[in-house]
Amino acid sequence: MITLNTDTIYVNQNVYLTAPNTIYATALYSVIDANRDNFSQFMAWPKWVKNRSDTERFLSDSLITHQQDISKTYIILFEDKPVGIIAFNQIDKANKTAYIGYWLDNQAQGKGIITQSTLALTEYYAVNKMIKRFVIKCSVANDKSNRVAKRCGFEHEGIPKQAEYLNGTFYDQNLYALISSYL
Repeated sequence: MITLNTDTIYVNQNVYLTAPNTIYATALYSVIDANRDNFSQFMAWPKWVKNRSDTERFLSDSLITHQQDISKTYIILFEDKPVGIIAFNQIDKANKTAYIGYWLDNQAQGKGIITQSTLALTEYYAVNKMIKRFVIKCSVANDKSNRVAKRCGFEHEGIPKQAEYLNGTFYDQNLYALISSYL
């Protein structure tokens, strides 16, 4: 992995992560719209993204929180095309803990993009001693996210009961953590 700065993280020759930029709003909105039903199975936010300007507003807001180190949002580019998002949705600075979330276009799934992006993101922030503990929380029914956590070496820490409210139903979550040895 080659990394230039916290605005661009190179994952491999075909994939890199870049800080939020509204130039990607149209393409990302198209991905969201095409994957809305699939995304809505495990995430609440797709129903509120109704047009390109909603995506543009999200990217603008994410850039501000990215620059302020409140969260870190990266657009996943595969062969220079935006195909998803990976983020530290929340950063607990006092405890050097980051909570990871991600989504990926169905057309780009099955290529290892999320797994490799998660590994690159955690490695960058661990090696640079910015984050010690990385957390992934996902519904017990979300097989794909559970497999990503396991492939990336996250340890299963437990199952918070009814910890997620989605589409009118409470779901149990799996809680996974990866502890960096760099700090």
